[in-house]
Amino acid sequence: MITLDKNTIYIDGDWTLSNLKAIQIAADKFKAQSLNLKSITIDGSKLKNLDTIGCQELYIALEAIPKSTSVDFTNFEKKQIDLFQFIKTKIDDAGIQKTAPSNHCSLIGRVGLITVSALDEMQKFIEFIGEISVIAMKRAFTPWNIRWGAFWSNIQSAGVMALPIIGLLNFLIGAVIAYQAGNLLRMFGASIYIVDFSAVAVLRVLGPLLTAIIIAGRTGAAYAAQIGTMVVNEEVDALETIGINKYDQLVLPKMYALAISLPLLTLFADMMAILGSMVLAYFYLDISFGEYLSTIPNTITWRSLVVGLVQAPVFAIVITLVGCYQGFQVSGGADSVGQQTTKAVVQSIFLVIVIVALFSILMRNVGL
Repeated sequence: MITLDKNTIYIDGDWTLSNLKAIQIAADKFKAQSLNLKSITIDGSKLKNLDTIGCQELYIALEAIPKSTSVDFTNFEKKQIDLFQFIKTKIDDAGIQKTAPSNHCSLIGRVGLITVSALDEMQKFIEFIGEISVIAMKRAFTPWNIRWGAFWSNIQSAGVMALPIIGLLNFLIGAVIAYQAGNLLRMFGASIYIVDFSAVAVLRVLGPLLTAIIIAGRTGAAYAAQIGTMVVNEEVDALETIGINKYDQLVLPKMYALAISLPLLTLFADMMAILGSMVLAYFYLDISFGEYLSTIPNTITWRSLVVGLVQAPVFAIVITLVGCYQGFQVSGGADSVGQQTTKAVVQSIFLVIVIVALFSILMRNVGL
């Protein structure tokens, strides 16, 4: 790249953007040498390609030569030396930064930056919730202004079209639970208790939790990507320009639709998980369908069903708000859409699990 031999500096190879890392390494080694010479010749006979980035890096490397040293360029192509002189002039005139700023930051500094960023993000999200709450309160007294067309469309996309994946996954989960627990129960001759185990676990926790996680990955991601794409295409700005509230148009119909769809999906998921458990119990534990079904009323109480279903609307609101909020945070291009969509899914699942833990503690304390 750049080497010193007596009083001659040899420049060779490709001094281009694609080779930037190798250029910088070679330049750093070159600058570490002593250059206390009266005159230096810079030889470009082995230089293959040179672009503007290469010129800038060459200029920075040659800054190591003392000002008192006489410098002579030789064996460069005319277009190469012209480009180098042009870039050198621009750097001198504009005072372009010659080295990258130091990004060194202590551990405490990094923790502080992350904390400030998290608090700022939390503040913005709370403000977003506040704005949505105000609009939702207004629409509670003027329901005829709700975008019912978008509401029914979201019922179709977030609810009806999610039935196959919700049903299949919960059926398999129910079968897995029965298989794992049944293996242990059969050792003690208590296979019939698989009904109690499966029903309580599915209705109280697993059914609502798994359904919410699936919806967060499927529907929450779709909300973030849809709104993010609209932000990139400036469609959200267009809505506000013609006097349509973006939250009224894009958030409320989604939130209402999912708040209705998710409890129904959870109920469907509960049934499919119990069906999976029942099928596995029939083939693996020799428990007939009739025996399984006749045992269910003795194990399931209305409390178990209510505990699971009351969580679903809360999950729906959280998933919608997080997905839409991250969608509105998109800036730039498609890359930002992907990043915010990933954030929406991760944050939704995290909050869903936190809510499940809080509900478990709350319900236990109130005796449900």
